Amino acid sequence: MDTSYRLGVTIVLGTILTAAGLSLAKVDPAPGTARAGQDLGAHGFDLGAFRLTERSGRVVTESDLADRVWVASFIFTHCPLSCPRITSLMAGLQTKLAGTTVRFVSLSVDPDRDTPEALADYARRYGADRDRWWFLTGPKDEILPLIRERFKQGVEPSTSADQGQGAEAILHSDRLALVDRGNRVIGFFDSSDPGAVRDLIARATQRDKLAQIRDVPPRVRKLPAVNALLNTFCSILLVLGWTMIRARWVRGHAVCMASCVLLSAIFLTCYLIYHFQVGSMPFPGVGPVRVVYYTILLSHLVLAIVLVPLVAVTLTRALRRRFDRHARIARLTLPIWLYVSTTGVVIYAMLYQWPGMTHP
Repeated sequence: MDTSYRLGVTIVLGTILTAAGLSLAKVDPAPGTARAGQDLGAHGFDLGAFRLTERSGRVVTESDLADRVWVASFIFTHCPLSCPRITSLMAGLQTKLAGTTVRFVSLSVDPDRDTPEALADYARRYGADRDRWWFLTGPKDEILPLIRERFKQGVEPSTSADQGQGAEAILHSDRLALVDRGNRVIGFFDSSDPGAVRDLIARATQRDKLAQIRDVPPRVRKLPAVNALLNTFCSILLVLGWTMIRARWVRGHAVCMASCVLLSAIFLTCYLIYHFQVGSMPFPGVGPVRVVYYTILLSHLVLAIVLVPLVAVTLTRALRRRFDRHARIARLTLPIWLYVSTTGVVIYAMLYQWPGMTHP
């Protein structure tokens, strides 16, 4: 193998190994442990219609929540044990999910005592954002069936004997519910399990991102697939161009490589348009595949940055007809360019076509 080819391949392999080391050190392969009863998957269910009162006194119906992903908790204001912990956790989620449009909803399991005024005072103690974190109450014959029959969570008054043993006045679920747009419950997460909470954050971020993508124009939503197609054609043309120059067919080689430059320019334009409007997409996979994904992604990004000046110099030398110098740098550029184009397709497949991933 020519020395320049070896150098290019060495750079690619070195970047992959470095990216793998960083991914192993920094990436959590399981951002949340997928336990039964957390992620409902295809078994999610709709909440249906409801009409409750927010701490501000305004009426809240299902339509007011249908346009957002939201996290629900079940609390009562004079609860001495679990509710302060759950509400503090919700306050933490409010901060950790500040870069999203996710909403938070705390439903009272004791509507007789939890008036809007009582909930407003309770919310102030925890720094609840009025726009993002709602506290809901309502008639007992409406809010309790909503919790029991629609959220499928238990709510029962404790007995005197239970209270004598330190139980709370009302026994209720300490799980957090993740509700997708359209008020569809898609998961329950144990508020006392740090792994489950991390999983909730990851799932809420993912669902929120998908919800935002649904709001961008359809032509923009198609750009990742267009980019994958552009990368596929670029990879094919790179191999074809390399084959042609090996066969001394210079004109055919020039056409292939010029086409690669054009496709790469179109790709970069589409990439910038998409990410300007949508931002980044979190990877949905869990387990060792996360390390694999971030190894590929990191090495792809680093080499893509390196590739830009390499392609510019390679093209400039060809246009100036300095073919000896062009050939030397082209042998360095080819392995890097081929890796970047090929992994662009792989990243698209892993990020947008992952099994079980729902897309707009």
